Amino acid sequence: MIDINKPIGQPKGKSSSKAEEFFGKLFQLRDQIHLTHLKVSGPGSYAAHKALNEFYDGLLDHIDTLIESYQGKYGIITVNIPASSAVEPEMALEMLAKLTDDGNAYIMFKETWIQNQIDEISTLTYQTLYKLKNLA
Repeated sequence: MIDINKPIGQPKGKSSSKAEEFFGKLFQLRDQIHLTHLKVSGPGSYAAHKALNEFYDGLLDHIDTLIESYQGKYGIITVNIPASSAVEPEMALEMLAKLTDDGNAYIMFKETWIQNQIDEISTLTYQTLYKLKNLA
């Protein structure tokens, strides 16, 4: 599993193993949110269920676009998705925010167009955190 506290490093077309690891972690967090979405219950669960559904659907589109554009420049890669299980939703979203915000993603990718796509993931993540914390 990728350590979100450890810098990933920039592939610069030489090796995509760190990019593959990063993309796999994005998928893993998306899968964890999906599994969590299926288990929410109790007060506010309908709002949380809907917010998480919007999130994992939107995140999948962002990840797909990110990987396709990356492969357009660097070539086809192999992405492995680590095993996933349901987790506390705010914790998973905060882990994703850390992964995309703390510089790890920006250290890996020098291209601003890739950084922009990662920023879109951050936007979706924070929007969903807002919904879970204030609307559920």
